[in-house]
Amino acid sequence: MSLLAVLLYALVVLPAAEVGLTRETLEALLFLGWLGAIGPLAGALASHARAQADRCDTLLALQQTLARDLPLDRLLGEVAEQARCSLRADALGLVVAVEGSDPLVVRRQARGVASATPSGLMTDSAAAWVWNRGRQLFISDLESDPRLGGDGLAPGRPRRAFLVPLWGQGRAIGAMVVERVGELPGRERAAIETLAIQLALGIENARLIQRQRRFAEELEEKVAAATRRLRELDQAKSDFVSTVSHELRTPLTSIQGFSELLLNRPVGPARQRQFLSHILHESERLGRIVEDLLDLSRIEAGRGRPLNQTPLDLVPLLEVNAELFGCQSATHEIRVEASGNLPPVLADRDAVDRMLKNLISNAIKYSPRGGPVLLRAAQSAADPGFVDIEVEDRGVGIPPEAIGRIFDKYYRAGQPAAAGVRGLGLGLALVKSLVEAHGGAVRVSSSPGQGSCVTVSLPVA
Repeated sequence: MSLLAVLLYALVVLPAAEVGLTRETLEALLFLGWLGAIGPLAGALASHARAQADRCDTLLALQQTLARDLPLDRLLGEVAEQARCSLRADALGLVVAVEGSDPLVVRRQARGVASATPSGLMTDSAAAWVWNRGRQLFISDLESDPRLGGDGLAPGRPRRAFLVPLWGQGRAIGAMVVERVGELPGRERAAIETLAIQLALGIENARLIQRQRRFAEELEEKVAAATRRLRELDQAKSDFVSTVSHELRTPLTSIQGFSELLLNRPVGPARQRQFLSHILHESERLGRIVEDLLDLSRIEAGRGRPLNQTPLDLVPLLEVNAELFGCQSATHEIRVEASGNLPPVLADRDAVDRMLKNLISNAIKYSPRGGPVLLRAAQSAADPGFVDIEVEDRGVGIPPEAIGRIFDKYYRAGQPAAAGVRGLGLGLALVKSLVEAHGGAVRVSSSPGQGSCVTVSLPVA
């Protein structure tokens, strides 16, 4: 525009100057000279102002893009394309560090420039050099530069590259590569440096936002899981209180009823013995319930049952329990299978007796149609330093989804086939605590409808 104004003004002034130099003509010539000198400067200032405005618009667009809720790779792709268009570059690449993963490498090219997008960052590349050293690098010709494998004879206009590090929180978080065919003057490189600074800040903010979002999502999931767990525990406690009340009421009712019969009615010796047997049986059952509750209280308080671990022969203990439970259940056949050279275990006799009673009682309860209950004992094939005790039944089995929870306190796997089975859901939890107190382990295998097998491993004496 300034050049056009000078030309138009010259068409008027120069013919007048040829006629003669008057005062008005001299003033016009001076004004023409001033216009010719100031015009280019004004044009340069206007061009610089437009460039600054374009950069501000670009930075604003980049910030708006980085503020979007998108994956980091998509954000970098859009940002790279916007920056490439703003810088009028033939290609622009971004390399950004990612926590716990390989760096993200994004490359955007102008249409018609044939070059493949790299799948990763090579450690000996120029971008890696700039990132690792935190210094910028200018390559005057990518095709002919001997450092890049060129032969120095590339025809046509040179393809230049300018690489700058991306800084975030006092450290280099990546690099930006700008490629252009033709000149890449100093002012353009200064604009690239400025853009890289702003871009690095935006990328770092986007990464922080995404990290906070992931943290908030993980925290929300953990809070939700903890809330569900608390609700389950609260429901389990309520069920436990209800079950305990029922389990205590049943033997107490029997004891009270038979005691009243003995006191208030004349009963023959045979009936008296029968009633007393019922009272003794229900008293023992009541004692086991109370003992389980006391053990649970000690375990939850962190005070386990004190153990008197001595060498213990398992076979007599297995046979005694098999005979005891065999007399109580006519529909179950309880058999003992033990190897002849079974070594003694280092264990507390009363604790092992409690384990066996709980396991055999469970096997009987969850085999409502009767059947065999096998008690096996043999030296562990996996670790000769342990003896494996197996209690196997042919009962209703355990659903696969319940296997991981059967050792939890208060938990009882809900199965229609065992709906009438009574219990507190403490037996297996107490068995697990006692086994672990001995330095052993307990595991279970089961098939719904075919039975279960609980294996206890105790150390050899």
